[in-house]
Amino acid sequence: MKVAYHQENKVDVIVVMGAAVRQGGLPSPALTQRVWHAVALFHRGVTKHLLLTGGIGKYPPSEASVMKQLALEQGVPENGIILEETATNTLESAIACASIICCRDWFRVLIVTDRYHLFRTLMAFQAVGVKATGSFPATREAGTVWRRWYFRYVREGIAVLWYLVRIVVLQMQRR
Repeated sequence: MKVAYHQENKVDVIVVMGAAVRQGGLPSPALTQRVWHAVALFHRGVTKHLLLTGGIGKYPPSEASVMKQLALEQGVPENGIILEETATNTLESAIACASIICCRDWFRVLIVTDRYHLFRTLMAFQAVGVKATGSFPATREAGTVWRRWYFRYVREGIAVLWYLVRIVVLQMQRR
């Protein structure tokens, strides 16, 4: 799995992973940073397509539709944006996006998410047959040291183990 990404490489699509939408349809800081990072890559000519993935979480509207609005405000044309609004977790996003990627014959895929989330995301996409590289915003994570440590190691460590089990089950069902 490639995590490092060299920005001079062109890709067919950038997949932007969803994050929380707050009450009133406001994007969380993580969601905003992911979109802004993807938009910056888009404007550098890395791709002509952003695939925004994320369904409705605790608050409507869908994460993907909130990301679309942010991207439009940053100058991405509407015809450069594809929405996937059904997924409510990383593995569901990988499965749903794999279908879109396959239908469009895209092969060079870049995933944008937070640094702590990237390994699990690339693992999920690889499990559904999408070979991708990853990129993350170069912003400093917010919150206390404990909160950053929790998200990076505790939460993601448990999530990676859980995803390994889910991926094995998924692959067994496909046989």
